[in-house]
Amino acid sequence: MERNLPEILAPAGNAESLRAAVSNGANAVYLGLKDFSARAKASNFSLDELSDAIAYAHIFGVKVYIAFNTLIKNSEMKSAIEQIETAAKIGADAFIIQDLGLLNEIRNLTDVPLHASTQMGIHNLYGAEAAKKCGFDRIILSRECTLDDIREIKNNVDIEVETFVQGALCVAFSGNCLFSSLVSGYSGNRGKCLQLCRKKYELDIGGRKSDGYYLSAKDLCLLSDLKSLRDAGVDSFKIEGRMRRSEYVGESVSVYRTLIDNLGNTKAIDDGTKRLKRIFNRGDYCNGYLMNPTANVIFPTVQGHKGVKIGTVERVTGKKLLLHTSTRLKSGDGLKFVNESGETGGCLVFDPKNIVYDGNVKKGDEVCLTTDIGQMDKIRARDKKIELFYKIILRKNQPIKAIVSFEGGKKAISSDFIVQEAKTAPINAVGVHDIFSKSTVPYFKIDSAEVTVDDKVFIPIGLLKEFKRRVEKEVAAVITDKNYLFEPRKNYGATPYPFSLISQNFGSPENILFFDSENFIERFRENEKIDAFVYSPKDYSDYNSIERVLTQSCKPIFLNIPIMARSKDLLILKKISDMPCVKNIVANNLYALELFSDKNILLGSGLNIINDFVEGEKIASLERDEVSDKVYTTVFSRVPVMTFAHCPYKSFNGKCVDNCRISDGKLTDERGNVFPIDRYKINYCYAQLKNNIPLLLEEEAEKKKLRKRIYDFRGYSAEFAEKLLSGNFSNLKHTHFNYNKKLR
Repeated sequence: MERNLPEILAPAGNAESLRAAVSNGANAVYLGLKDFSARAKASNFSLDELSDAIAYAHIFGVKVYIAFNTLIKNSEMKSAIEQIETAAKIGADAFIIQDLGLLNEIRNLTDVPLHASTQMGIHNLYGAEAAKKCGFDRIILSRECTLDDIREIKNNVDIEVETFVQGALCVAFSGNCLFSSLVSGYSGNRGKCLQLCRKKYELDIGGRKSDGYYLSAKDLCLLSDLKSLRDAGVDSFKIEGRMRRSEYVGESVSVYRTLIDNLGNTKAIDDGTKRLKRIFNRGDYCNGYLMNPTANVIFPTVQGHKGVKIGTVERVTGKKLLLHTSTRLKSGDGLKFVNESGETGGCLVFDPKNIVYDGNVKKGDEVCLTTDIGQMDKIRARDKKIELFYKIILRKNQPIKAIVSFEGGKKAISSDFIVQEAKTAPINAVGVHDIFSKSTVPYFKIDSAEVTVDDKVFIPIGLLKEFKRRVEKEVAAVITDKNYLFEPRKNYGATPYPFSLISQNFGSPENILFFDSENFIERFRENEKIDAFVYSPKDYSDYNSIERVLTQSCKPIFLNIPIMARSKDLLILKKISDMPCVKNIVANNLYALELFSDKNILLGSGLNIINDFVEGEKIASLERDEVSDKVYTTVFSRVPVMTFAHCPYKSFNGKCVDNCRISDGKLTDERGNVFPIDRYKINYCYAQLKNNIPLLLEEEAEKKKLRKRIYDFRGYSAEFAEKLLSGNFSNLKHTHFNYNKKLR
C-alpha cells in the first residue's frame, strides 16, 4: 500500500459481504469468529470458514483482520488464546483487540500485528503513545476523535492510524456504554448490544420537552473529508457495517474506491453521496466530531434507513398514492414516506403505476427511495474473478499434463498417476472438458479449456477431479504469492507492558469515596469508614477548586481523570498534571497513563477490566460478574450508562448556551423510567446519562466480606452519603446490576 493511498477497510459479517468487499476494491476486510466478536449477531465465521475466507481474500492481495474486540472473562481467556493461535496459523493479517488482559497474554505469543479496537477509546496523542507502549501496531480511533488530534498523533507517534469514514455512530463514547448491559446483562462490550439508543425517549432540558429518537445518532459519511484525512496521515479508511447486507458493503467500498482515486472531486463526492444514501442513510449523514468536538449528531425523527428524497406525495386515495418523483420507479423499489414529525409509511413497489402503501401517509409528505432495485442488480453483478485458460493433455501411458495460463503467468502441472489404456469405457474430450470448465472455488473463472485426449484411454473420474482440485490449489498458491505479502509486527517481543511499570504508591485503602462537590472533604475526612477519596470536578478548568480539595485531605486523595479529552481539553489536563497537589489519579482511559505517568495511578472502571490478567490495583469494570478482593468493587453508584461528546441542549436548537445546566436534563423511556443527564466540563462540555436508579451492593458486599469497595456519590449530597454509609438505605430503590448473574 502506497503511503499516500490509504487502505480501504471493509466489513465482512459473512461470506457474501466478504466477496462484495473484495469485488469492489477493498484493500482489507475485518471479520469476526463465532466467539469474542463485537458483532455477535452477525453470521461471522467458524475456523473452517475462516480458512476459506482468508484463501479467497489473499489471492486478490486483500488482508484479513480478525476481531477479538470484546471483553474476556477469566474462564474464557484460555479459549480466546487458543483461537488466536489457530487464526494466526491459518493466515490472519491482524488481530483487533479490546481487552487489556487478552493483550497482556498474547503480545509476545504471535508476530501477527495487533490493532487497538475503537472500543478502547483511543482519541488523542497521549492515548496513541500509551497504545504503542502496550505493543499495538495500529490504533482504530474512537469516533469522537477530531482532525486536530489525528494530526497530532501522526506527527508525533510512529503508529498506524485507522479511522471510521462510513456507517453507524454510537452516541456513547467508544467502549463505555453500559446501557444494554444494565438493562439485560447483554453487553455491547461483549458484542450483544440491544441498541436501546435507537428507541424513542422524551428529552427534557430545563422543562422544555420533546419526544423523539434522542439517543439515535446519524450515520457517519466522510466523503467530503477524505483529502483532509489523507493529508493528516490516516493509514486506513474504515467502513462500519458487519450487520448490514452485502450490497451495502459492495456499494460503500465502490464509492470510496472511486473517491480515493479522485480526492476532492466535487462531482464524485455528490455522485457518491447519492449512491450511498440509496443503499443506507440514517439521518442524512454527518461528519461526526471530526471538525467540531461538540457537534450535534442526533437525528430525532427517523432512526432507521431514510433513503434519498426523490419527490412528494401529490394525492392520497384510500391506500393508493399519486406521486411526483424525479426518479422513474421500478418493480422491486422500496419507498418510505416522511414529514417533519417522522416516518408516516412505506411500501414495496410492485406496479409503478399503482402505488399501494401502509401507514398514515398525507399529501405533501416526502417520498424517499430506500431500495433502488436497479442499483442492487448492478452491485450484485460485480463479482471479481481470476480468469484461467486450461490446456489439458491426456496421452496413453503418460501423466496428465495441465498447462494453466492466467493474467501475468503460466504454470504447468503433471499428475502423479499414469493415463491407462481403456478396456471397456474410454474417457473422451467432452467429459474431461466438463470437469475442467467449472471451478470449485469462488475466485476462479474458467475462460476456456482446450482438451486433447488419445483414443481409448481411461482415468477414474474421482482421480481426474482430485487432480483438477490440485491444479487449482497450486495455481492459487502461485497467484497468492504474487499478490499477497504478510507483514509481521514491527515491535514483536520488544515492547514493555506499561501496567507493570506504573506507580501505585498510595498505600492500601479499602473503602474509597468518589465525590464531585467540595464540601464532601470537610464532612468525611474524619469518617472512619472512608480510607481514601476521589475528586471528580464539575469544571476541570477550575484549578483553584482542584487545589483546595486536594490539599484538604489527610487521607490519600485522587483526581478522577475523564474518559475523554480532545484537543483543547488536553491543554487543561496538561496544566493539571503539573500541579504539585496532584499526586494520585484514577485513569479511565489509556491516555491518562501517559499524560500522568509521573503520578500514582489507580486503574479506573473506564478501562473496562473484567478479568485478572491486568497487573496492579484496579477498579473493576461495572460489567465484571466475579467479585473478589483482587479488585475494587463498586458497591454504590448512580451508574453513568453513557458519556456524550455532543451537547443534548443542541438537540433542541443546535446552539451552545454559556453556563447551561445540563444537570437539569433527563430522558424518559417508554416505560416511564427517568434517566438524569449530568454535565461536566474540561474545555469542552460533556454530558453523562445516569441510570434511573442507583446500584447498591452494600449488603452483598458484607456477605462476601469484600474489603475493597467503591462508594460513588457523584450527583448526591453529602447528607445523603452520610445516611447511606451509616446503614440507612433500607427504603432506597436500587438495582444489583450484574451482581450474582452472568454477563452475557
